[in-house]
Amino acid sequence: KPLMAGLDWLARHQSPDGRWDCDAYMGQGAPERGPLCTGKGNAMYDVGVTGLSLLAYLGAGNTHRQGEYQKTVKAGLKWLKAQQDAEGCFGSRGDPHFTYNHAVAALAMAEAYGMTHAPAWRTSAQRGIDFCMKAQNPYKAWRYGVRSGDNDSSVTGWMVMALKSAKMSGLEVNETALQWARDWVVAMTDEATGQ
Repeated sequence: KPLMAGLDWLARHQSPDGRWDCDAYMGQGAPERGPLCTGKGNAMYDVGVTGLSLLAYLGAGNTHRQGEYQKTVKAGLKWLKAQQDAEGCFGSRGDPHFTYNHAVAALAMAEAYGMTHAPAWRTSAQRGIDFCMKAQNPYKAWRYGVRSGDNDSSVTGWMVMALKSAKMSGLEVNETALQWARDWVVAMTDEATGQ
């Protein structure tokens, strides 16, 4: 029941264009759809928040082909796909932390493809994964931007999840990218505590 309530809330706050709009979602709560919400966010994160919302639906077994929220999922995926640039990056690079948005969106698209093997999502999913690998620091992990030379465990975690989902979905993933990430995590782990 709480899961359905959460998915219902997300559905009520999806924009007509398919995204979850961080700074305008409050306006989606018309009286017939529930009480108005407060807490305006930042438009720079629409891609990442849309990816997170889609992951909630996909994780509950909803795709554009099955489940109670087929239209919601389809609209979100179509919007996300339209936000991808020529290099495969999801969303604007105007925010210095855009790799978070991209990683979450790439994970959502890879999951959507893996659950359905729908041709509509395959190219977008593969291009998103290709960009993940392009952004990785050689012999290391990820941070903010493309091959920034610095590494961060939270961005790396999202990127690794995207690559792992892609691999399980049958998309092309360079095993070296996963090995570099693993090696970096091992190097950053305190042997005494395992953290």
